[in-house]
Amino acid sequence: MGVLILGICNAAAMASTGSQQEFRRSYALAAGGRVVIDNPYGDVSINAWDRDEVRVEAIKCASDSRRLNDAQIVVDSTSDSLSIYTYYAAADAAHPASVAYRITVPRTANIENVRLVNGGLSVRGLRGAVKATSINGDIRAEMLEGTADLSTVNGQVAADFHRISPANAISLRSVNGPIVLSIPSGTGAQLVAQNRSGGILTDFGRREFAEHGHRFHAILKGGGAEIHLENVNGGISIHSTWSRRHERAVL
Repeated sequence: MGVLILGICNAAAMASTGSQQEFRRSYALAAGGRVVIDNPYGDVSINAWDRDEVRVEAIKCASDSRRLNDAQIVVDSTSDSLSIYTYYAAADAAHPASVAYRITVPRTANIENVRLVNGGLSVRGLRGAVKATSINGDIRAEMLEGTADLSTVNGQVAADFHRISPANAISLRSVNGPIVLSIPSGTGAQLVAQNRSGGILTDFGRREFAEHGHRFHAILKGGGAEIHLENVNGGISIHSTWSRRHERAVL
């Protein structure tokens, strides 16, 4: 998604008389450090690497070049925490600049909070915790190993886990959009999924019809991590990485 968000920004700039600005900085961050991101307009892509530093790359785009300076990238950095904010000087602007971020963090970093309004999130390869919310945008996570709390209002939530520890709870939520969960075969978990419409597809047992929709509950391999999936309008798909990885997810 890192390449994708830059491509969208370039396309928006070329389709108008506007322009764009680039931002590139690196910041030291200790292993297990905390990262907070707040971006009202634009996508965010987070990838992991084996360095004790964070690389922040961003592109600001606007149809009107005067709007570029209205969107200010603010970074607060300490040895164990990093906060990245997009601040808008003209809060009531009709067509604000968008900011697309590509952020690379230590593999053991904890993504304490990502807050998006009009934009999606892609995150890959983290061992630490991830918490993220969006209003209008998909959330896609791959190769995670830690606690995850991912939610959106209008969009899909798709999460793939490389490893699941009994101590690491997982929560995936959407209002209008499907949820797709992929977990390693042999995972021990207490799994609960429910929705109102769209159905539930699983590899792990029979679904139930609840009073106001569908519900699925299973104890896998004697129990373990607590996994909760909930949406209103949209299918839920739960599968093992070895079986239905490429099957159509939404009923």
